[in-house]
Amino acid sequence: MWVRCWRANGSRSLPAGSSSHYNTVIVGAGSAGAVLAARLSEDPARSVCLVEAGPDYLHLDELPPTVRGFDFTDRPYAARKTLSHEWQYTARATDRNLNMPVPRGRMVGGSSSINGVVFLRALRSDLDGWAALGNPGWSYADCLPYYRKLETDCDFLSSEWHGAAGPVPVSRAARENWLPPSEAFYAACTTLGALEAPDFNAPDARGVGPIPTNYHNDIRHSSAIAYLMPARPRSNLEVRGNTVATSLRLEDHRARGVQVLHDGQAEDVEADEVILCAGAIGSPHLLMLSGIGPAAALQAIGIQPLVDLPGVGQHVRDHPFVATLWETTEPGARDRLTGLPWQLMLRTRAGQPDDGWLTMLMSTPRDPNRGRGFMIPSSLMYARSTGSMKLASADPSVTPVLDFNYLSDPSDFEHLRSLARLALEIGHHSAFDGIRAGLRQPTPSDLADDASFEEWIMRTVSTGHHISCTCRMGPPTDATAVVDQAGRVYGVENLRVIDASIMPDCPSVNLNATVLMIAEKLADTYSKSPTASATRSMRSMPVK
Repeated sequence: MWVRCWRANGSRSLPAGSSSHYNTVIVGAGSAGAVLAARLSEDPARSVCLVEAGPDYLHLDELPPTVRGFDFTDRPYAARKTLSHEWQYTARATDRNLNMPVPRGRMVGGSSSINGVVFLRALRSDLDGWAALGNPGWSYADCLPYYRKLETDCDFLSSEWHGAAGPVPVSRAARENWLPPSEAFYAACTTLGALEAPDFNAPDARGVGPIPTNYHNDIRHSSAIAYLMPARPRSNLEVRGNTVATSLRLEDHRARGVQVLHDGQAEDVEADEVILCAGAIGSPHLLMLSGIGPAAALQAIGIQPLVDLPGVGQHVRDHPFVATLWETTEPGARDRLTGLPWQLMLRTRAGQPDDGWLTMLMSTPRDPNRGRGFMIPSSLMYARSTGSMKLASADPSVTPVLDFNYLSDPSDFEHLRSLARLALEIGHHSAFDGIRAGLRQPTPSDLADDASFEEWIMRTVSTGHHISCTCRMGPPTDATAVVDQAGRVYGVENLRVIDASIMPDCPSVNLNATVLMIAEKLADTYSKSPTASATRSMRSMPVK
């Protein structure tokens, strides 16, 4: 039975007698999905249904405080298990960290509703690298107009690099609002030779300076707030929360809709086109459940392969990091301007041929009886190691098996170790003498010798929350590519993937701003080639 969508929480549905057929169904209301729903529904002739597994909040005042604002308390992951706003994935990081939490947003707004609100753009070199991999429409020059389109940069309104009328406000902590640890971090970095970087969203920014964020006037401007809420009054847009997509409906290698579960009932949503925006884990998971992926692996768990795409779920990329934690002589305080616990970052090569970066964080320790401290995490932004994901079961409710395979490339370990050493050097700098009470992590035993320090890295390395590249875009000649540079899935008509999974490589920044840019850019293609499909010579199985 084909059914039409509705909005959660008693919101408006299509008028009685309206068609149950949609032009576009979008799976996943996160950073990309909310943008696409808002942009595509600007055309009143296009009906759009947005399907989201988690809850839908219609108005700003309905949002939980930690979603509307920012939860800067560093709660243990176990305490968050009861929340309905996360998928609760876990993954292997290394052989010394086999059960790493991988939080991903499960609500309208997706991970943009639970992330750290860092709003960094990809560097020029990142995007030009995408173009060099066979995606000529994704150079920095091609992407810059869409970065500008999506933002209102409150600090650089007149800059040629920034937008002044976009839906997402971007701002940074002003110098007069820097907290003592931030001032100390800045002094230590500049003493060690770092240049001042007032705008990390300039195309080639390096050095130390304030972090751009999308946290403005005490509100987290997620995709749900910035894009979806203004679009909700449109009669051609339906948002369906608490509705889990379980498989695609395919006929003759053409997407016809999505099968979903709502209140335990299986239903079908019909559409001319399906766009997967379920994220770098959710999108490949749904493709594989639907028979699109590595054929042998699908057969091994009882799924009939329909299209043999070996790249689905492969090439997992992220930014592994380790964190040094420090005690302070007095409790930390919230940033008086932004309400955030962090303000500055350093982007540096750290003596290595590839970039890494460090951020200055104010953090609440996990032990509430020990007061606040500060953190200097070291993030490896050009990791060479790649991981993988595969299905554990043909049951959609069973989460996939994730192996991030951090530091398997020896150069990654060498570079992250250098960054961690630099973080310790900065934290021990004399600029911190008036506020530093001691080093909590790594412990003295972790620093006893090189072997102990390296073991600490392998044990504590964790996700940077920037999972990507699991449905990589690439030309037809690339056998590992899953989609073309317009997000169209090879071997299936009327099916696109548009989210972080299609990145051909992980950019050297937090991903949220770039995912929004991708969605803005590909939404624009609908006015240019709405019916084109991606083709190449490949192994396809008959669709049942």
